Amino acid sequence: MTGLDAPLPHLDPDRILADARALAFPRYPGTEGGRRAIEGVAARLRAAGLAVAVEEFSYDLRPAWRALRGMIGGCALAVAAAGLIAPRSQVAAVVLLAAAILPAGVFLAWAPWLERIYRRPGPTVTANVEGRRPASPGHRRLTLVVLAHHDSKSQNLSLLARAGLTLAALAGTMALAALLAAPGAPAAGPAAAAGLAAAAALAVLATLRNGDQSPGGVDNAGSLGIILELARALPTLLPADVELIVLSPGAEEDHMVGAMRWLDRHAEELAAAHVPALNFDGAGNPGRLVVLEWYGFGRAFAPALAAAARRQAARLGLPLRRVLLPPGHGVDAIPFAHRGLPCLTLTSGRLGRATLAVHTARDTADLLDRETLHDAARVAVAVALEVSAPNQLA
Repeated sequence: MTGLDAPLPHLDPDRILADARALAFPRYPGTEGGRRAIEGVAARLRAAGLAVAVEEFSYDLRPAWRALRGMIGGCALAVAAAGLIAPRSQVAAVVLLAAAILPAGVFLAWAPWLERIYRRPGPTVTANVEGRRPASPGHRRLTLVVLAHHDSKSQNLSLLARAGLTLAALAGTMALAALLAAPGAPAAGPAAAAGLAAAAALAVLATLRNGDQSPGGVDNAGSLGIILELARALPTLLPADVELIVLSPGAEEDHMVGAMRWLDRHAEELAAAHVPALNFDGAGNPGRLVVLEWYGFGRAFAPALAAAARRQAARLGLPLRRVLLPPGHGVDAIPFAHRGLPCLTLTSGRLGRATLAVHTARDTADLLDRETLHDAARVAVAVALEVSAPNQLA
């Protein structure tokens, strides 16, 4: 049988949910909760029979925060000034508006060179947790990585607030651009109102900060439960020439630093093999299964893996929604993509109570849906069997 038609092994949804509940407590990087999560994941990977490594690293997020807030503040000043001077000088207003939009586009698209901001060590200490089932000595054909981050965070601005402020900033900027594009000088009142509204929204967004109040049930304890179940199931299913790595990066919530550190540390060995990766983020959020196929301004994550996920979900009779990860949002698949490694993210959900609770103290394991967790794990196993079969995605 091939990975396309092989029967799936038994996966225990109750065990997935139990692991998720056990790991759903505040665990921001560098905190006592973060250390507990690292120890808990490592212990479960050892119990699954994998060779476990806990790879500690440190980082300094302050340069990134300074750059981000400086960019937002600069954009706010530029768009406000553009609105105020538009009636007197459309050319100067257009230049200022471009100065506001272009830097934001670079940051929001997660340009690979921005990773250098995160490279220096610093005061925050956390770790990546890795469990391996090696391939037969001298016969590694493929390395399959399944991953889910173990950290959580709270934020002072809710998801609805961030979305509303972002939309307000975009609406004000686009309204001002439309006024500048229209024939004749724009009226002073509407131009100033558009520019100042966008600037005010950006100024509030610049106050965003992280905290340690979220239990991280949906983000990301449910996904941890899934990869721990895969750690138990996949070693007996994969061919002997396939290496399995079950990875739980730290500091995903701090701009994906853990994934960057792990990829850089293992760059040489990863370059020597084909390395498909399945990332889980937000899986178990009640609703339809989702694959994040694109990010930023339309860059594809992993077309072959996405096609495999669609095939396997259809075979299992599970509806699968294909989604673009909007600019400004981050998942651990992005550093993989920056290094040319195919990494597809499986998630789930709809706009509802669980989604709105993310990054708040309300994000408890009680929000997770048992059947959605099970469905995500089933699709993942089916995709893993397909891509690890001989002559698949080589």
